Amino acid sequence: MGVVDADLVDWRERQYISQYSMPPLTFQIYIAGQLADPDSNNVTGVLYLQNPDGTSTQVNTYTADWEDTGVYSITPSSSDTQNPSPAELTWAYNINGQPQSYASYLLIGPANPYYDQLPQDMKDFLEQQIWVRFADLFDSPDGGPNLQTYFQAHWSRGRMTQLMQIALSKINSVAQPWSAYTLNGEGGPYFPTHLWGGLLASYTYIEAVKQLIRGYTEQPAFSGAGVARLDRRDYSDRWRAALKDEEGELKSQLDVFKIRHMGLGNPKVLVSGGVYGRYAPTRIAGSVAARPRMWARWY
Repeated sequence: MGVVDADLVDWRERQYISQYSMPPLTFQIYIAGQLADPDSNNVTGVLYLQNPDGTSTQVNTYTADWEDTGVYSITPSSSDTQNPSPAELTWAYNINGQPQSYASYLLIGPANPYYDQLPQDMKDFLEQQIWVRFADLFDSPDGGPNLQTYFQAHWSRGRMTQLMQIALSKINSVAQPWSAYTLNGEGGPYFPTHLWGGLLASYTYIEAVKQLIRGYTEQPAFSGAGVARLDRRDYSDRWRAALKDEEGELKSQLDVFKIRHMGLGNPKVLVSGGVYGRYAPTRIAGSVAARPRMWARWY
């Protein structure tokens, strides 16, 4: 591993894994455009952590497990991922006697219960469909919103998971028919991202933008000559604007809630003659046509 300039931001795309997690990391080998195994089906890996000064520290070595033709996996232990840091997993193997290598770039981030409890495919969905939309913002040293550079802010995959839950709750309740989808399949059906992933991604993106609006709402203005002071008097106006954006959705959700509790979603139908029981109107013309016809037998 070489030494990089510590002042340079590492711009490479990285796969995110949570602190203390044990994610299976998969590697595919293509030979002549087809999945194929290397010599002796032998693939190894070495995990390095990048230090703040630009150097790297070796964490562990692995022998990859064969999963399928050309597909190998390595599962690091929780002790290997205990330190949040940029990381690199270097794969090594031979093809026709020639040594080959490949580097997978990782980012070990702080553990977060909301993100960590998501199923793996929902984590992938969050990364590929939502988080990436904020990955290339300019006004922060590592990409993403400038808000995350503040100590008191917690813009993270965990926060995005919370916003995705809020988005899903609105999808469930903002209009008829009411639904009960969940992000993990517990307490309701698992949300079908293969069918409606675009809807969930767009709604979560909107919730994330609203979160940024709220985050930047309390930005004081410097005012005064000579000795500047922080003017916060327009905070109430800013919060009123943010509140107005939410009131429309709240009205729709409240309407669905009320309709749901009126029992109108459970239709009841009169059968077998309605109010007349099994008797039906006769075909007699005139004013008696709609009256019940009473049958009697006299002896």
